[in-house]
Amino acid sequence: MVSPPTLAVSIEASTPSTIIQRVAKLATFKLFLFCPSPLSAAFSCHESGATVLSLAPRQQLLITGGRKGWISVLELPHRHQRQSFQAHDSPVKALAVDPTEGSFISGSAEGNIKVWSLSMQCLLHQFPNEHARQSLFRNLGTGVMQIEVGPANHIFSCGADGTMKMRILPDRFSVNNGNLKNDVKFII
Repeated sequence: MVSPPTLAVSIEASTPSTIIQRVAKLATFKLFLFCPSPLSAAFSCHESGATVLSLAPRQQLLITGGRKGWISVLELPHRHQRQSFQAHDSPVKALAVDPTEGSFISGSAEGNIKVWSLSMQCLLHQFPNEHARQSLFRNLGTGVMQIEVGPANHIFSCGADGTMKMRILPDRFSVNNGNLKNDVKFII
């Protein structure tokens, strides 16, 4: 088994409902939560540095993505790392938690989007090459740049390929026989 990578993450405060400020520097980032009586904890997550983070406020989970494709799920109230796993083969560039906090979505520099269960961190859906580079001459950035989750299982994604796409994810009541390849509803 591969041991998870490490990176020091400093957390101050006990509730995620306070103001969040992220400071990213080289191979470390610090997350500051401001409240009247701050507590602190440290997590070891990403060896080469964290690139993105997202918060699930009701479950008080912090999800971080790293430069080597690892994702870590941190439990803020208990101050421990729940899970760390290799999610992508390239840096994680975008993370979003759905409004129900049942799943989270990650996007990578290679252009792939993956949907994960938040409770078990298992892969639910994947969209390979969703925002892959289309041309050799256009290299302003790579992959998925941003992901947002809307109501009714809507996923909005922007990529370095110059497109914005909207997808509707199936839920447990949907019947689509697992065919998610052609379900892009809107492209700019």
